[in-house]
Amino acid sequence: MQFHAIQHDVVPNDWKATRAAIERQITAANPTNNDFVLLCEMSDTGWSMDLDTITGIGTVEWACSLAKRLGVWIQVGWADYADGRGKNCVSICSPEGESIATYTKVFTCNPLNEGEFFDSGEELVVVDVGEVSVCPLICYDLRFPELWRPAAIVGVDVFTISSSWPRARIAHWRTLLLARAIENQTFVVASNRVGQDDLAQWGGDSLLCSPLGEVLAEATEVNPQTLSADINREVVQKWREDFPAMADVKEELIGKIQVRQITA
Repeated sequence: MQFHAIQHDVVPNDWKATRAAIERQITAANPTNNDFVLLCEMSDTGWSMDLDTITGIGTVEWACSLAKRLGVWIQVGWADYADGRGKNCVSICSPEGESIATYTKVFTCNPLNEGEFFDSGEELVVVDVGEVSVCPLICYDLRFPELWRPAAIVGVDVFTISSSWPRARIAHWRTLLLARAIENQTFVVASNRVGQDDLAQWGGDSLLCSPLGEVLAEATEVNPQTLSADINREVVQKWREDFPAMADVKEELIGKIQVRQITA
């Protein structure tokens, strides 16, 4: 199964133009039926805490329509808003145009005051998309290995992380992505935004890596770019059999976050 990490920019205050640019980038990648396309955090608005501006614009509906038209899976980032509070979310849209699962970011980025505006999620989701199982995560979640382990022990094949990670800390980004892949013996596919706005210069360096920490594809410029690689569940299974480190995990030391498993 082929995965495509779409490293893209955002047109300031113009989600329609941003969507058009993303669609052109995906189309240029020429995905085939049932490929998986990963977009950045808050895909069509960019990461923001201006809830009145970034919510209620039909992001998931747009992504599901696009997924159906192209016959692919799409992970799209968006912001929900209810009762004066936001949620930073990603949804996985199926090739049939349905929203199969939504994950809410568990670790709000409190060094940047995200928690003042957004509520934290309370569960992980693992989605079987046919050839592999996927666990979606968001940006700052990358810094917390305790969040990843409960999904790893149920047997997830790929972690997909949608992000808006700033250039100032991009060395942390790459190091942590490789560490999460190695320690959980899974593939990691990460899409990070590029461009600049009033909040930050965004870092790019999107990455796909194997369960052994091998870099399968990596962005070479801090510009819009598409990364693609084949991902096979058998690679995960074989490595876990050849080097069964996961068998030594002490589950009593792991937290109790719920992992909801979904079959599309």
